[in-house]
Amino acid sequence: MDLKEINQRISDRSECFYWQTDRKVSSEETAMIWKDRHAAITNEELLSKINTELKNDKLAYIKAFDENAQTSLGNVNSIRVGVLESGKEVIIRCHPKGVRNGYFYAESLASQIALENGLPAYKTYCIHELENEEDISYQVIEKLNGDTVQFCLKKHLEKEEQLVIEMGKTMARLHKIKVNGFGPFDNEQAKNGNLKGVHKSLKDSINAGLEENLERLVTYNILTKEIADKMKTLFDDNELLNSDISVLIHNDFADWNLLTDSNKITGIIDWDECVGGHPIQEIACWSTFFDPERIKPFLKGYFNEVPKYDNFDEMFELMRLRYIISKMALRIKRYTYEQTPFLKSMIEKGEKHLEELMDIFNLR
Repeated sequence: MDLKEINQRISDRSECFYWQTDRKVSSEETAMIWKDRHAAITNEELLSKINTELKNDKLAYIKAFDENAQTSLGNVNSIRVGVLESGKEVIIRCHPKGVRNGYFYAESLASQIALENGLPAYKTYCIHELENEEDISYQVIEKLNGDTVQFCLKKHLEKEEQLVIEMGKTMARLHKIKVNGFGPFDNEQAKNGNLKGVHKSLKDSINAGLEENLERLVTYNILTKEIADKMKTLFDDNELLNSDISVLIHNDFADWNLLTDSNKITGIIDWDECVGGHPIQEIACWSTFFDPERIKPFLKGYFNEVPKYDNFDEMFELMRLRYIISKMALRIKRYTYEQTPFLKSMIEKGEKHLEELMDIFNLR
């Protein structure tokens, strides 16, 4: 496996609508890179590396890795909890060993801007970029208080409606932050404090990766070629995508990336898919994670903070279709090397979404 060549591909987000789906690595490379990402990185080497970069408050120790902890459930980074000499806890987000991240500056800046605008985001202590194939890309960030909403609801399901309303309010507040450009942010610009999308138009950002996503769905018999072509035309020629509204979008605003004290949202974490885009696209993205009845309290909270957008219903369904295409392409790719009952159930759920959307847009 040629990591140097892979790193050039994997950190390029210029043709990515959703990075996990569209990163330019094969199923085989993905499986090899992310399979043993936890075991390949020891706390001892992290401690040594990080303490050469932290200025005043050094790491005293890193807690033993717990693969069942709520911080360990993501699919991209290996997460460790460290304790500084002052006693303050921090989160260490490590990309797989030898693999370039290429987005830590963008996501850290996005979180910082959110924090400056009164949202419960984190501050960053240091970022380390990959220097060689034995090195580790990592980000040391503030540890925010609270359980993930996902963990909280396992104990307090009666809190679900209240917390979903709070999610809607929090997302609406996030969408008050305007940005320049669309799609993934330029990581090099972010190093200099500029949060700028790599695309000039919403249409370009929505169409990034679309053709490949549709081809994948046709290859695995999820869609016919005829329907895939109709979907492509729908996004090519849709006047709804002529909007010049661009705001900060988290793009993975789900129960596992939101912290709570069981009453309010106390933290927004994992900004590694953040982009500039239309607010409705993030609402549509959120809707694809959950059952349809959840959207009503969510929108109640959201539109308590901001007026309803023009053409909301039409734009919502269009964006929901784009995210379902993307997420189905991702799930199918993962299923080639990770054949779990959970992933199979998610593919089946996505197929139901597609059936519904094909009827909405008369694509049969």
